[in-house]
Amino acid sequence: MNKLSYLMALLFCCVMTSHVLAQQSMIKPNVIIILTDDQGYADVGFNGCRDIPTPNIDRIANNGVRFSRAYVTYSVCGPSRAGIMTGRYQDRFGFGRNPLLAPNDTMQGLPLTEQTMAEMLQQSGYTSMALGKWHLGAHKSQYPLKRGFNEFFGFLEGGHSYFPQEWIINDVSEVKKQYDGYRTKLMRNNGRVEEGEYITDALSREAVSFIQRKANEPFFIYLAYNAPHGPLQATEKYLKRFDHITDKKRKTYAAMVSAVDDGVGLLLNKLDELQLTDNTMVFFLSDNGGPEHHNASDNGVLREGKSSLYEGGIHVPFAMQWPGKIPSGMVYDKPVISLDIFATAAHYAGATAKNELDGVNIIPYVKGEKKELPHDYLCWRKFDTNDYAIVNGDNKVVKYRTDKDAFYNLKDDIGETTRLPLTEKYQAAKVKYEEWQDEMKNPVFLGLMQDKEYTRLNPNRFIMVNPYKPDSLEASEPEHYELVWADEFDEDGKPNEKYWSYEKGFVRNNELQWYQPDNAKVKEGLLIIEGKREKVKNTFYEKGSNNWRKNRKYAAYTSACIKTVDKFSFQYGIMEVRARIDTSMGMWPAIWTLGVHKPWPANGEVDQMEYYRHNGEAKILANAAWASQRGRAKWDSEKIPLSEFVNKQPDWERRFHVWKMHWTEDFIRLYLDDELLNEIDLSQTINADGSNPFHQAQYILLNLAIGARGGDPSQTIFPRKYEVDYVRVFQKKISDK
Repeated sequence: MNKLSYLMALLFCCVMTSHVLAQQSMIKPNVIIILTDDQGYADVGFNGCRDIPTPNIDRIANNGVRFSRAYVTYSVCGPSRAGIMTGRYQDRFGFGRNPLLAPNDTMQGLPLTEQTMAEMLQQSGYTSMALGKWHLGAHKSQYPLKRGFNEFFGFLEGGHSYFPQEWIINDVSEVKKQYDGYRTKLMRNNGRVEEGEYITDALSREAVSFIQRKANEPFFIYLAYNAPHGPLQATEKYLKRFDHITDKKRKTYAAMVSAVDDGVGLLLNKLDELQLTDNTMVFFLSDNGGPEHHNASDNGVLREGKSSLYEGGIHVPFAMQWPGKIPSGMVYDKPVISLDIFATAAHYAGATAKNELDGVNIIPYVKGEKKELPHDYLCWRKFDTNDYAIVNGDNKVVKYRTDKDAFYNLKDDIGETTRLPLTEKYQAAKVKYEEWQDEMKNPVFLGLMQDKEYTRLNPNRFIMVNPYKPDSLEASEPEHYELVWADEFDEDGKPNEKYWSYEKGFVRNNELQWYQPDNAKVKEGLLIIEGKREKVKNTFYEKGSNNWRKNRKYAAYTSACIKTVDKFSFQYGIMEVRARIDTSMGMWPAIWTLGVHKPWPANGEVDQMEYYRHNGEAKILANAAWASQRGRAKWDSEKIPLSEFVNKQPDWERRFHVWKMHWTEDFIRLYLDDELLNEIDLSQTINADGSNPFHQAQYILLNLAIGARGGDPSQTIFPRKYEVDYVRVFQKKISDK
């Protein structure tokens, strides 16, 4: 090789190396937050714990950095988690109390003005999963999937029992008091699931599964264990590890921490197995200090514990690993705070936060690129007791359960045992606190300490519709609308003949069922349309007929179709139907309307709900049809795979759902549980003769067809049930027209 060729080759290698390094620098790191609940500062090996081995949690510190002066933003669960999730002091948005379990209250949780870490990372292409304790709102608008997470496995409440046999409450709709939430079934996404494992093991399992499934894309995991928060419950597998601990409470606590440590080990091992470790930030911390007397935790030399503004309440075990990006085995001794996690993740994900953050990217400080303090001042406030704390480097001002301020030097006196004179540094800290407090907002909701007062002011706190049972509440009228017609199906017997008539025989679509009135009944607040496998004689039978309705001597199945033709019709308004559909093979339930004039399809058809198999796949349909130039049906149709709904709500088929049609002169919008499925522009729905079928009144049909597009029912076990809770029609108030 001549000299020129050698130089060209060397240049090429340099360019390629630079390109590879540039590509590597563009790879977005995965982010994992492992958060424990009420764990003591001294209850991890990396902080000197001797009686509870935590080898896997210690791996995080050994692979990276242990923060010896790490804080959270509050000394109890909910507000601390709100700070972590938003990267902002929770008092900025009025989250200064521990939220209650109040599933009807949109205020009892993280306000929609705040961006979560999941929402922020979503901008950069991250897929996110929340696991375990949420405690950021129990109203459906505040569920994790509404706050940027793609998946959720856990519970909404502030705590939970650990043993599956205690999870006997199906849903928050069955909760009657605050701590009933501990006994609800676990949630997967927006639905409830049957779970058989000890809760800590189940959370670890699901976290590992998520990593396995999302290994080829950037991901964010918020793994919020409820251990070792009470109730103190552990399985024999973990208890037998601690026979050397004689104190029963401490033994159970140790077992719970050990279960978490096992889970952390499984997670770290999976990262290693998939070669993801070097590209994953892993943070470990507790949400507040340990409540030593309640769960036998140990905060070591730190004063007091959970709820306190002394170090034992807000100074937590905190470690981080990111191999190759930060040093390993180091100790960082300047004050950091949980708010820094959000800011650090945002920086390396290349995402921009919606709101101004209170945290900082801590990597340059850990690496020594920045020598100053990450935060000049850190502040805490307990609004209801007018208590506060301020940390400035080694100095701390604290007022807690007293009328007097105390001033400490934490470098010399981390246990806060010796008060110092109130010097100029104290005065400067107080000034900074007053400036900070002026930026904060008073709590926007009553919290856990005001449980009784909240219930007194909100007597309907737990009154809500049970998703698995008929709705017994009064109809809620949409704004500017009034109820003009309804059947609540509250009187047992046959459907009300003032409202409904029946189709009979073989009717449409080459379906298998014979429609008959006997298959429709009202019982316990529901219209039940029953599909049966039974042989019935075709009373319209004609031997040799070319008409499929007449050439079948017998029907092998029966069902019912009821309709309001000649009894009730309406033009424009909102129609709501709450129903539970049968998704078995062969079933074709529907909620639909037809125009009162002209033959089909010129009369116009609206399928508020159809369920059948399209190209072999089970789908929910939302359609409208009218007549084309050739007199055939022209469709505006949306077909959504049933799997999309079941993935979000695993018990979807056990639940009642609300299908809604909003119909005006200009459009028809079709919704399922307030999710818009289809919008039909009525300027486009013109029949061949120039008429618009959707500018005339329509009547209502409810039916359960069998066969045809429902699929082959031959292997399905009968009878099957299609249950309708109510049909309600609202129209604009005269004053609003």
